[in-house]
Amino acid sequence: MIKLILRKLSILLHPFAKAYWFVVRPKTHGVKCIIRSGKEILMVKNNYGNYESWMFPGGGIKKGETPAQAAKREVEEEVGIEVEDLKEIGVFHSAKEFKNDTVTVFAGRSRGKEINIESNEIADARWLELNNLPEISEYSKLMIDMLRRKET
Repeated sequence: MIKLILRKLSILLHPFAKAYWFVVRPKTHGVKCIIRSGKEILMVKNNYGNYESWMFPGGGIKKGETPAQAAKREVEEEVGIEVEDLKEIGVFHSAKEFKNDTVTVFAGRSRGKEINIESNEIADARWLELNNLPEISEYSKLMIDMLRRKET
């Protein structure tokens, strides 16, 4: 019950955060993580905002935290998976939602495939075949290109 209330609250408050970002235009630093298990990658759908497409888990970097530490923490918080063999594969900049966001992208592996959504931010999470993806965000497409360039 508490989980449902928190989920609904995050959906309700998101427009107010966007209004704040519109006025302030904060500089933020975040992370995204492509997690592989065999031939599949883990993707999530967020609970807030206007996100209909699949994307990679991630979030903000806390004070005193390295981007790699943030990536591991965010994945653990959002889907309950411990990431192994974490490697930085790129950086991109985003002005989405009126923030000046620098996003560091990582790739890593997971031993298991068990997903445990504990976060009120995540609506769904699934293992998907890299070569047979549903509709994904433009930023996710960019990150997959980063991954492919690192693999060649």
